Amino acid sequence: MDQTFIELFQGNQERFLTYTTTGRKRDDGKLVAKYRTVSAPVTEDIWEKHLNGTQSLGLSPLHDGKVIWGAVDVDYYPLELSEDDLRDLLSEWRDPCLISRSKSGGIHIIAFADDWVDAEMMRKYLTAKRDAVLRAELIEYAQEIFPKQDDGDGSQMNLPCFGKDRAVLAHSRPGIISYVTDDHPMRWNQVARVSEGDMAKTILAAMTPKPKKRGRPTRERKSSGGFKRPTSGKGMEGRNSFLYSCGASARERGADDDQVEEIIRAVNEEFADESSEFGHKGPITDERRLTVIIQQVKKLERGSVLDIAYDAVEEMNHDWAIVVINGKLEFMQYSTGMCFPRGDFMTYAQKFTTMVNGKRTPIAPLWIADPDRAEYLGLVIEQPEYDGPGFNLFEGWAVEPRHGDVSMWVDYVERILARGDKELARWIMSWVADGVQRPWSLHPGTALALRGRQGGGKSFLGKMIAKLLRPSQAQEIADSGRMFQQFNRSMYGATFVLAEESIFTGDKRQANQLKVFITSNVWTYEQKHLASFEGKNVHRLIATTNDEHAVHLEDDDRRWTVIEVEPLFDDMTTDEARAAWQPYYDLDPAAVLAYLLEYEVDRDFIARPFITQAKREDKVSSDPVLEVLHNIAMAGVVPDNSRNNGIIASGVLHREARKLGASPYDKPIALAKRARKLLGITGSVRNAKHITDLVRTFDGDGCPMIHPVYDNAGQARGFDLGPLPEFREKMSRITGEAYPDGDWEPYAVPQPNADSEPPATAEDVERMVAERETRKYGGEAPF
Repeated sequence: MDQTFIELFQGNQERFLTYTTTGRKRDDGKLVAKYRTVSAPVTEDIWEKHLNGTQSLGLSPLHDGKVIWGAVDVDYYPLELSEDDLRDLLSEWRDPCLISRSKSGGIHIIAFADDWVDAEMMRKYLTAKRDAVLRAELIEYAQEIFPKQDDGDGSQMNLPCFGKDRAVLAHSRPGIISYVTDDHPMRWNQVARVSEGDMAKTILAAMTPKPKKRGRPTRERKSSGGFKRPTSGKGMEGRNSFLYSCGASARERGADDDQVEEIIRAVNEEFADESSEFGHKGPITDERRLTVIIQQVKKLERGSVLDIAYDAVEEMNHDWAIVVINGKLEFMQYSTGMCFPRGDFMTYAQKFTTMVNGKRTPIAPLWIADPDRAEYLGLVIEQPEYDGPGFNLFEGWAVEPRHGDVSMWVDYVERILARGDKELARWIMSWVADGVQRPWSLHPGTALALRGRQGGGKSFLGKMIAKLLRPSQAQEIADSGRMFQQFNRSMYGATFVLAEESIFTGDKRQANQLKVFITSNVWTYEQKHLASFEGKNVHRLIATTNDEHAVHLEDDDRRWTVIEVEPLFDDMTTDEARAAWQPYYDLDPAAVLAYLLEYEVDRDFIARPFITQAKREDKVSSDPVLEVLHNIAMAGVVPDNSRNNGIIASGVLHREARKLGASPYDKPIALAKRARKLLGITGSVRNAKHITDLVRTFDGDGCPMIHPVYDNAGQARGFDLGPLPEFREKMSRITGEAYPDGDWEPYAVPQPNADSEPPATAEDVERMVAERETRKYGGEAPF
């Protein structure tokens, strides 16, 4: 008993399929058999009977929605394959697989996974391989793919090696093709498996749409107004549906019975051309099938012969479509992506004419009234398979993915952006890959800000993304205000918004708008003279700036990842700098796209910002009150306070915050309230010291003296920061900074000039003033 064979064909072993042959064949060559399903576990005896050829065994690969093997059933009888044919098929398939005979002389192409995978993944993988590798004439006979279902018991397939029947013809593993003959029997322990990653690559490659070509469609024969060819939906499900759709369109446009038959037969003949819609299958040769389609169309009600023939409608549809947005008709031009209100379109379209009853007539009104005009219900940004009523703005990636050397791309992210922080590099790569893999998907709710001196490579990230996606999906915004002003409709569908050299600092109103922009699932889009609408927010914002402060952040920010990008060279114009950067700019975008399409994205990870030192700094500098408290925590000194007790006057906080950018409209009491909220302080005090003026005097010896003038004689309103270690611990929780140890130090009153003696403390000044007054009055001062 070959245990490897049993391990390879694991699946649903609680029931199995078996059959007895009748000796008869159908017209297509398939053997007729009597099948029965046995609802009993597969025992070792049953496996042995199968391999001995005494009882056939068929199994479903499904087990709890997972499979470890799958197969493409090619029902073409008999399918003769030479060793050269097998070599070509296995070479084009590339991944490890096995080819065996089926019961009736067709073949099964079987793939084995290296671990259990979702049934849907196996089916998509095998479908992609089938469509890419099999000859066009065979694909029609290869519609059965196992597993057929995603869960449940699943359909069963006859396993190979039923005695001498259903023999293995060949199998492959990387770099090796093994042909099975009497002299070289099958060795099941040599069967290679496919990784889930390779399956995913195949599926992604099949999903990647080719760039849409807006070329002129094939012209049909003119017959009573012509007809419309289907391009999607049910009309593309097969040759029957396609021919019926063409005939129905002609019928609606006024074709009589003879014209309907002529059109259907003519389109069927076009399938002989491999480049036609169903050229891989060829024309329908069964006259009965063709007659049934023709008769079905003839039963349809005949429409009126229209003034405009379909070739003229097609000409307009080539570059124009009607889009209904919020109940308003707009006219979209494919070539520019622009939408026009009706009046502007009618003026512009006056130059488009057609012949009607021998007269040159404007085509626009006829096209608008025609049932075959191109029209959409709204604008959408969806995946390539979208087949809904809206116009899909996603037209595929800008380049075809192709595997290649991406070491410089990885180096750019890991060394230049992340500066060796592997987790930060993973966050950046995941964040970018998420947008590249699913440009039509909702944003992750986070944004990226890059700051640093010019020439550090901040903008390279946006430049590379712009090479991977089309211009509508990667848009540069020179003015950050454009995102929030009225005329922002052209931004709809932009997966990446590249805010080059824009500064999002200081403006609280704009900061609040940015919060919503980054996290909202919908956004409002407007444009003068056109309809406004709410659309899906797919925007991922990348802001770059040369400023030391990248973005305005609140202390509880959950949106921004801020990165400091250090320049590699002081002077980026040198030959050395240009030579160092050239390999990055020589990167193949197709290779970077393939890498990002296959990158494993952790969407939970990128839904939260990555905390960096640059973000901590931006968080502090975004809030003048927080920055004042941060500076106090670093220095261990409260401005104007000579008592070493950690009490700060509200007026002092206001003064210092104004120096750091606080609004002149912010009152001292409001800023004090903000500080107490940050620190969790509930009460206030009335013994704070706030120096409102410094008066310079001289003693009898001509030495300079400083008089600090205190608000309310040193009894100003303020609040107590508490012991310095406890204050620093609170601040560390807010800013993430590590502060030095120590206790409060007294504040030193500034000296009037550099030539004076070392700075005096407030206590020294008070003592000096008291001594001067004593000398002046010859004893105790009168106050």
